[in-house]
Amino acid sequence: MDSYEMREEIDRGGVKYFLQTSYSPKKRCIQSSFFKNGTLFDTGITRIDGKPSADELRTLTRETHGRNKERFMFLMNVRDKVRTLSDPMPHCKLARALFRRNLFHEAIEEALLAEGKGDVDSQPYMVIGESYYRLGDYDGAFKAIRKGIDLNPDYPDLHNLLGKIYLKQNRCSPAIESFEKAKELNLYYGEPYLNLAKAYMLNSIVKEDFELSRNLDETLLANLERAVQLNPFIQGEALENVRRLIGEKKYSEALEILDGIEQYGGSSGLEDIVLEMYLLLIGGKDEMLEEDIERHMSSVETIIEQNPTFADGYNSLGILHTAKCKILMDKAAGAFQKALEINGNYRKAQKNLRLTENDRQGIFILLKALLD
Repeated sequence: MDSYEMREEIDRGGVKYFLQTSYSPKKRCIQSSFFKNGTLFDTGITRIDGKPSADELRTLTRETHGRNKERFMFLMNVRDKVRTLSDPMPHCKLARALFRRNLFHEAIEEALLAEGKGDVDSQPYMVIGESYYRLGDYDGAFKAIRKGIDLNPDYPDLHNLLGKIYLKQNRCSPAIESFEKAKELNLYYGEPYLNLAKAYMLNSIVKEDFELSRNLDETLLANLERAVQLNPFIQGEALENVRRLIGEKKYSEALEILDGIEQYGGSSGLEDIVLEMYLLLIGGKDEMLEEDIERHMSSVETIIEQNPTFADGYNSLGILHTAKCKILMDKAAGAFQKALEINGNYRKAQKNLRLTENDRQGIFILLKALLD
């Protein structure tokens, strides 16, 4: 089959987004990409296994295109809905979801709305700082993170991001201080250990502080080892190459590889799952599909198997079990309603539906509280 492509422009409030989905027979994959002002901001790749027919491939491409558009439109629709709410939390959650789709300007807008609606926590500033950081505006990121730290000086993620900003400015000493502070606030937070290795490597290259280069190899390997212990998802061939290059004193090459290592691994998948469920609830789509919950549970259980001490994994699994309870309660209410459609005077069904509706409301409130 030749390549197959779908293109579509989406106008939201005067902002034009462009979605392109195509099948590549050479790469045997379907790639669905979003553009804004001609710049790619989000892409997903679906690998094709087996030998599907040409018609099946066209159908898969259309379905992939439709799903990606639906997910994007849902986010945009939720943005419209939460503008009418007084609660700042939906804006915070939506800002995280937009950030994860690489919609950084939109994420900043939502975080500022959360701030304007009375959010006195540091969460909006964390999103703003991360977004500016990804946009390459390190001054904007620094200002946001400093505001966040003023509000919540004990939030390790803020200090970790501050250290990353310092690294972009080749300021190794304050970067190391920030990563050490993040580590001090949460000894089980893996990313600062990896960033400490980067900071010590960079210092050996830019030669900012000679004292930081003492026992360099030992310091680097110790931080890498601790990072792997706390997040085994970063382990692999790339990290083995980093260790080898450290032994060969090739710190520039080692740093280049280290910069490309994904630090978040399974935890990023967990955040996507939790955000998806939260947005479904506040977006008015409280009827989650059981197969989606089962799929998420399978993913989380795999993550836990790979890292049995990953507390976030168990927390997410508990939320998913609660979501499954809600689905079962919805099914129970549907069964009682069906009984009443058949026999409108069925008193037991009337009573059972009333009791079930009370519990459904309770579990909805519980699930939303767990997701907040």
